[in-house]
Amino acid sequence: MIALTRRDAREAAFIVLFQVDVGRMRPETAIETTLSDKARGCRNLDYIRCVVLGTLRNLESIDDTISRLAIGWTLDRMGAVDRNLLRLAVYEILFFDDIPINVAINEAVTLARKYGDDESWKFINGILGKLAREMKEE
Repeated sequence: MIALTRRDAREAAFIVLFQVDVGRMRPETAIETTLSDKARGCRNLDYIRCVVLGTLRNLESIDDTISRLAIGWTLDRMGAVDRNLLRLAVYEILFFDDIPINVAINEAVTLARKYGDDESWKFINGILGKLAREMKEE
């Protein structure tokens, strides 16, 4: 069994969400095409499936949260990278108790620096920072 780190698994989950969103792939097909033969048996495969399927199952709620926080932006106006990184991070923040908010934000920012444009990481950090402040106030 290959040791895919949580960071690698999160990146794979982002790629799968991107493929489902932009390429209109079925989630299981996107998972299969994203993971190499060696990674299919990885210990974080359950995490990837859980995050992808959970994000898609809660997409309306997640998108509503993003839309509310992204003042002046609509989801279809956002870049696909930004939109899907935000979806992944918001899912982790709202639905995963074992992932600290700052970890979800930092991981999303790191992936935005890798896959997004020069402004992506700032945009994502700003949106997720608002969500973190809201949750702290509650």
